[in-house]
Amino acid sequence: MTEPLVWKDQARIDSGKPATHAAVIGVGHYPHLLGGGGPTTDLNGGLGQLTSPPESAYAVARWLLDEFNNPDTPLASLSLLVSAPQSTTFSHPQLAAPVTPVSADSRNVVQALRDWIALGDINEQNLMLFFFCGHGVARGLEGLTLLLRDYGQVRAMPMEGAIDFAAMQRGMARCAASQQCFFVDACRTVTDIARNTTASGQLVIQDDIHRPFESDWNYAVLFSTVEGEAAYGRRDKPSFYTEELIRGLNGGAANNRSADGRWRVSTGDLNASIHRGLSLRGPKIKNPAVRLVEFEFHLPKNAPRIPVTVFCDPRSDTELADLSCWRAGEEISRRGPAPNEWRTELPTGVYDFKAQIAARNGQRAGEIVVPPYRDFMIQVPK
Repeated sequence: MTEPLVWKDQARIDSGKPATHAAVIGVGHYPHLLGGGGPTTDLNGGLGQLTSPPESAYAVARWLLDEFNNPDTPLASLSLLVSAPQSTTFSHPQLAAPVTPVSADSRNVVQALRDWIALGDINEQNLMLFFFCGHGVARGLEGLTLLLRDYGQVRAMPMEGAIDFAAMQRGMARCAASQQCFFVDACRTVTDIARNTTASGQLVIQDDIHRPFESDWNYAVLFSTVEGEAAYGRRDKPSFYTEELIRGLNGGAANNRSADGRWRVSTGDLNASIHRGLSLRGPKIKNPAVRLVEFEFHLPKNAPRIPVTVFCDPRSDTELADLSCWRAGEEISRRGPAPNEWRTELPTGVYDFKAQIAARNGQRAGEIVVPPYRDFMIQVPK
């Protein structure tokens, strides 16, 4: 494979009709950071190697090919760039053969993103999807630099191996596509790497305060953490953020408020779903930050399953209680006494939730379960 574009619908592109174009980047191997195997840059900020980004990028790419659904703007192109310690391949039934993704270094990434922007310029109704997983650094609360595979390769200018994401996102006002989603799974820690220099990475597109098109600029930037904080991945698995992103896209963030009753995912509901999912991952996981315009961009192919949490009031009763879920008089599921709250997933609908401690009973009857999540606290009278 010699180009970042791993899949495309050339007929849709040539038609000029509205379409979706996706760019997916996962940077795990940094030869010039700690443990990278190459000459280590002095400006490393204590950063080392990551195993989650390649897996996260592959998970998002598979989801796009399998599950993305927007009849008005069907997927027309997917670019995939990855940096891993060893060469890896990406396989999928929609690909003629397994591909080796292009290396996620600055030269390849900048060119791939410019090509992606050019595809977006074909039609103002296009939808642009951007996903990045890897190291990110910040000078302050506004800027964000995304480090690529070759960060630190040029001793005199380490930032040649990075892109200025904040500038790129501002510059996307100049892209004709009127709907743009950016999913950034990277640390946003304020570090000397960025703080002690005015360099902030390569510019992908020049920013401009004026949008030279008739259409509105609808954009959403969903970060994996708040400003000044670290993001967390897992060894050789997709990151927590990536898992919650996909969970939300698969229906956890869906709504059926439209008159036709179809389930749709909007940028605001997706943020709420990710926020909720990460909040359950433990105290070290910071809630995500966001900058967005509210718009719908995806219709899940299957009915959503909603995360549900059940516990007792007081919580100390939870470890004594048999918890159960009922629908139309039939028991759906049950959990015996345990110290932690009960977490499960249910289809949308009306349910009764019951708690029993010996001969004492409590319940929440006739509760509506809808995305993005529901919590139920049950009192068991003495």
